Amino acid sequence: MLVTVSCTLSLDAMFLKGLREGGVPIKFSSWHTYQFAVTSSNLELLIQERSRSVKSIFAVQQVATKSLTRDNGATIFDSTTAGAGTLQSFQYRIGGRYFPAAPVECSPNGGVVSNGGAEAYLELTKALNILGDYRLSATCNTETWATQAGSLSTLLDQDYKTAIMYYHATSGAPVFSDPTLYESATNPGFTAGVPSQCFVMAINLETSNGDEVAGLNAEEQSDIALKVQYSATQGFGGALTMQMNVFVYYDAMIILRENNVIELVQ
Repeated sequence: MLVTVSCTLSLDAMFLKGLREGGVPIKFSSWHTYQFAVTSSNLELLIQERSRSVKSIFAVQQVATKSLTRDNGATIFDSTTAGAGTLQSFQYRIGGRYFPAAPVECSPNGGVVSNGGAEAYLELTKALNILGDYRLSATCNTETWATQAGSLSTLLDQDYKTAIMYYHATSGAPVFSDPTLYESATNPGFTAGVPSQCFVMAINLETSNGDEVAGLNAEEQSDIALKVQYSATQGFGGALTMQMNVFVYYDAMIILRENNVIELVQ
């Protein structure tokens, strides 16, 4: 009991000393969110981020107007009509440097068919710090990740409404079926195998394992830009309003000082 009381008093004394001599730092992480209209096939989005330690950036394309008839959490890989286009590449430019050094290719040779988004998924695992960690499992698969709109001219944002029948022999684009079209009173409740689409353009900017403040110093950068190249105009040729939601994950710190003074550093 005497040892416990002694340790508690010692801890309190050290804490009070820290408050008087520079403050007690408490590290945490948070998010900044930015929204951009997707108005063309060639985008360069300027992200006005000035945090001192940016850990990673995630960008997703979504429908701007929410609706009860769709999965509003779906993140769209491509929103051109009838599978006539694809996301070709993306890359982040920070000051005079590019991250990654070469654009992330999502279509072979700048074509109109997805290559499966393997490079993009690898960048996502780096940003989530799960690269090579086989203890974790994800629901992403070839039917949800980097999937084109296909033959139905749909955003694939309705869970289990469509099914992939096959991939086109020459173009490689998926050909979909809508089983709900064949429902009837005697044959109700058809479901298919394709869940809502998911895709994210991610980049990891940390220089360590994440235990300390070691992200990119955006305060010293002139600008941060996301360069995105699609093969065709998004939003079904302008018929549907799409937006790019960008989430910046950054380190921050609260410093506790004497007399209930709190300083936020971010």
